[in-house]
Amino acid sequence: MDAPSEFLAPTHALRRLAAFLKEKGSKLSTSDAATMAINQWIACERGQFTSLAPTPTRGYQWKTLFLPEGTELRATMNGETAYARVEGDDLRYRGRAVSPRQMLLDLGGKGRNAWREVWVLLPGERKWQPASRLRRVAEGEAPARLVSPAEAMSAAAACMSETLKTALALVEQANQQALPAFERRTSPQRRASDALGDDVPLD
Repeated sequence: MDAPSEFLAPTHALRRLAAFLKEKGSKLSTSDAATMAINQWIACERGQFTSLAPTPTRGYQWKTLFLPEGTELRATMNGETAYARVEGDDLRYRGRAVSPRQMLLDLGGKGRNAWREVWVLLPGERKWQPASRLRRVAEGEAPARLVSPAEAMSAAAACMSETLKTALALVEQANQQALPAFERRTSPQRRASDALGDDVPLD
């Protein structure tokens, strides 16, 4: 029996999902992807998150970064671009097993840092990423968190509030300094010239 229509995903959400699947070159149907997303969301809410992708068993270990089989590497040096691919447990470049550093040296990149010069295309991805960024993530450095528009507006409002408070305090301080200072004396400290004599004639 089909679910009631009020429980179906909105059409615009399904369109966005279909466009995303097309952009990623995924073979999943929209309904399969939606089902997986719902199951993952439920698992996350229950604290039972598990990765959808199987853990790769073959690949090249580049220091702290594991590159699964099928990963491609790219480096450009002196106008020449070279590509290497992870096959099994090796990084293959021009028919031989190399390290990213050796690939860079072959391009004439002596003295260059492979982490900064090499770009990586992971299996199933369509965008190349700097190896240095992937290394930071692999070593546990969390990528910068995207801030929602609501959070950005809230932070801006708080900043404006603090700025306004500071401005008002400065205005109050400036006003107090601008007021003329009146000297007020108590009776024991009055000057003799301040006191009127008993014989002062009245007009």
